Amino acid sequence: MLKEDFLGRIAIVSVMTVLTVLSAIPLFYYFHQSGSINSLAIVNQALATVFSGLQVFLTVGRLPPKGTARGIEPRVTSVAGTFLIIIAMFLTPALESAAVQVAALCLIFIGMVSSVFCLYWLGRSFSIMATARQLVTSGPYSIVRHPLYICEATFILGMILSHLSVLMVALGAVQFFAQYRRARNEEGILRQTFPEYDAYARRVPMLFPRFRHVEVPAPGQ
Repeated sequence: MLKEDFLGRIAIVSVMTVLTVLSAIPLFYYFHQSGSINSLAIVNQALATVFSGLQVFLTVGRLPPKGTARGIEPRVTSVAGTFLIIIAMFLTPALESAAVQVAALCLIFIGMVSSVFCLYWLGRSFSIMATARQLVTSGPYSIVRHPLYICEATFILGMILSHLSVLMVALGAVQFFAQYRRARNEEGILRQTFPEYDAYARRVPMLFPRFRHVEVPAPGQ
């Protein structure tokens, strides 16, 4: 398990380092353009660079694994859930509608900011593969069990909107399914590794927060 984790760490650091550099390069072009510059696009590009770079940093210093999901399916869904939408963007052109692009950039911004926060909170427990390192139950993980995937889904929706096509929608659907399977695989290994996970799962919903009804006392009470 340790050998596989070491090899996986090298692979993820290599790929994410390339993605970080590729995300950073457009920032230099933005600042050298003579025409108008979309400031929201610049912010989103910077956030994408931070998000990829943070994954590199956390992967290098992540905690040793206490358990890892077995079989090929958890590995395929983890890779697909991480990289499929990036590949899809190169296969489909962006729409030329300014209104659509602004809406897409807003979704990407919300998703990126919240994803960076969740990734920072997850810290050294972060892993692309379905691996148990440390059980994190505080912060955003006290609201839902997979907040990072919800936040990533937001900016993925923005990417789908930006490059809207039948192919992009189809690949986005595959990506969402892969992320769901990825979450299920993670839950399986976390349950095996941490006895307290069952109590946590009963207390905290998987993907959608519970909005409890708060009774407002009547006047005079």
